Amino acid sequence: MGKLSFLLAEDYIKPKIYFQSKQAPVFNTSYSYTDCNQFDGLEHLTQLLRSPEGFIVNAFQIDYYQTLPQLITRTLKENRSYKKLYILGPELSLSILKRSSKTVYEKHFQEYGYINVERDFQSVVRQCLALLQEGHILYILPEASICWRPESFQSLENQLTPLCSTLLSQEAHVPILPSSTKEGSDKVVLHEPNLPQQYVGDLESRVYQQSESVYNLLESPVSDS
Repeated sequence: MGKLSFLLAEDYIKPKIYFQSKQAPVFNTSYSYTDCNQFDGLEHLTQLLRSPEGFIVNAFQIDYYQTLPQLITRTLKENRSYKKLYILGPELSLSILKRSSKTVYEKHFQEYGYINVERDFQSVVRQCLALLQEGHILYILPEASICWRPESFQSLENQLTPLCSTLLSQEAHVPILPSSTKEGSDKVVLHEPNLPQQYVGDLESRVYQQSESVYNLLESPVSDS
């Protein structure tokens, strides 16, 4: 009986460790009325922001006020997320954005990273892949899609030029969030995430297939009908 009492007493004074199931913190999105008037498909953005993996935003519309980057960084900040948004573009475009940050976008200045795509191609690719693998977000300006091309791929006659966003998507195994402008309005449409695993074949074939899929979104504008 004495031994039993000792064991009970020993058990009583032991620190009790309770194992709880590991749950990801709740990611809250509270899009404003203005956000909903500016964007369609916000549920697709929410899906990717809640995921621990990085992703790419392929912007094909000129967003003079950077409303989508602002929305993303605001949401990340509200949720104390470790993710950071990096804007990819040519030097002139990035210079304009940096200058404007001191006025209209001052409070967002420290929220963006900037990557000049006119630097050495391979070093930019390595930097982008590292950021994506860490779970960050790359926002590719429309002018970057025009001037930044995969040097390793030969552009064939009568064949579309592959997008660098699709090369990064395939190499890092992260989705692309394509965006475009709704027909007849300035409203930005966030399309369903384009997943790299949807495509088969060697790297070059997959990049061309995915590029064609993303390009097709521009040829089929969304209307209000």
